[in-house]
Amino acid sequence: MPRLLVVLSSLVVLAAGCGAPAAGRASGGSDLRIVAAVYPLAWLAGELAPGAEIVSLAAGGQDLHDLELSPRERQALIEAGVVAYLGDLGFQPQVEEALGEATGEVVDVSEVVGSDALLPIDEAGAHDDEQASASDRDDHGGVDPHMWFDAGLVAQVATSLGDALATADPGNAGRYRAEAERVADELTALDREIAGLLTDCRFDEIIVSHEAYAYLLAPHGLSQHGISAAAGHAAASPRRVAELAAEIRDEGIPAVLTEPVEGRTDAEAVAREADVDLIDIYSLDIVDDDQAARGYPTLLREQAQAVARAAQCA
Repeated sequence: MPRLLVVLSSLVVLAAGCGAPAAGRASGGSDLRIVAAVYPLAWLAGELAPGAEIVSLAAGGQDLHDLELSPRERQALIEAGVVAYLGDLGFQPQVEEALGEATGEVVDVSEVVGSDALLPIDEAGAHDDEQASASDRDDHGGVDPHMWFDAGLVAQVATSLGDALATADPGNAGRYRAEAERVADELTALDREIAGLLTDCRFDEIIVSHEAYAYLLAPHGLSQHGISAAAGHAAASPRRVAELAAEIRDEGIPAVLTEPVEGRTDAEAVAREADVDLIDIYSLDIVDDDQAARGYPTLLREQAQAVARAAQCA
């Protein structure tokens, strides 16, 4: 279903198209505002409550690893009927702090999926570079926040978000829970599809500009070696570039996966020195209008296909 993105200052409000009720009003007619910390959660909210006002904090060009809330965003978060965020991981400290004043239902993704599902940030790799910042080493409490790369985990979040919406707007509880079941089934099927894509791979490690993809890789026995780590986008030193290029040549790795903006210069330097291809990949915490129109499942599938190409999977 297409989504219309309307930019309001540094807020993004997503309202469903296809003849849905106006933004700011749930499909049953009761006011409902949902605040989502990252794009995949905003997509999920739009699927479950297509008539609600959905405020995405993934806007304004900020790096979501250290999001600074405007007064308007903070107020929206505090007053929202439902807020969905990744948890108290140090990923978005101002969001986490403001939630202490939240008056609505709060969906904490890390609590929904459980501690056993959470992956640590790799303290080796990019963190041993002399230019890695202290914030890169200390952010997130050692937990990788990029949980949306595991479709099976997002399926669990769909169910919990449906329950939160039902509590916030009981007049439409049945509809929210039915949509949550539909979306969870879709994501579970996508999880199986991705498992098929990432099987029988020639390489079990990929080189990435930003170590954001562990939740996509780890369930399938794959790993990542990044120019910068999951906690941020530290610039690579010449030594780091040379080390990665040497690893690529020694292992015969065919490509470097890079995000289009953050880290691309360093990724280009590594690929150039190693004489291999660059393949685009997206971290999906923020997306542009064209990507949003395609929707989270399609985007996640495309990232898995990029990994399959780089790892030369069957």
